[in-house]
Amino acid sequence: MTQAEKEKYQDTDVLREIFIQLKGMKFRLDCGHHVTFGHNLGNNITIYNNKKPEIICSCCGY
Repeated sequence: MTQAEKEKYQDTDVLREIFIQLKGMKFRLDCGHHVTFGHNLGNNITIYNNKKPEIICSCCGY
């Protein structure tokens, strides 16, 4: 990967900020399970980065 290509990528802190904005929000996932962002007992999620991203809980991702 060239330096110019590397510079197109943002740091993971930008992605973390997006998740911080979701804190307290509740979602039903594609697998049918639920997630509450920022909650201690909330499910972890797996994101399959396809044309239409699939978002499922980590248990169903195995």
